[in-house]
Amino acid sequence: MPSKRKPKRSFKRMKRKYVFRHPSSLHHYEAAVFALRCFDNRFWKVFKRLMRHLGLGDIDPESVAGGAKILSSPEKAGDRDFILRELAKSIKLHRTKRVMLFTHHDCGAYGGEARFGNDEEKEFAFHCQELAKAKKIVWRKFPKLRVKTYFVDDKGVIDTTHLR
Repeated sequence: MPSKRKPKRSFKRMKRKYVFRHPSSLHHYEAAVFALRCFDNRFWKVFKRLMRHLGLGDIDPESVAGGAKILSSPEKAGDRDFILRELAKSIKLHRTKRVMLFTHHDCGAYGGEARFGNDEEKEFAFHCQELAKAKKIVWRKFPKLRVKTYFVDDKGVIDTTHLR
């Protein structure tokens, strides 16, 4: 007995129903920077403003819990490898030559400010060490990249690249 199932619909015939219409640029670009930051939305606006302040146009942003923590103190064995693969793709696809690594005040991925007994200097020193460790990990894998590190708090962004 022949089947009476309807034939599958072709995707070519499906009508597109947009939930939001806005043109996207389809030009290929060189990324000014690969920026690794925490996904904490409290610091999203200052991050965007910093990128604009520095005149950075096209960037390859990565947002993961803890930002640079995924490099310096990953929770799982494959986490660091994952982000290094993402960076390698950015280099290959967008010819990225710069990396910006971020952590921030009161980061839940690190245990928040309570981990440091609400001591801002202790927290800042810890993050400087974590960022320096993350920078070394990137340099070991990609020695030609320029890598800068940053700590974000409620007052702004601190360049920690040369601090320890």
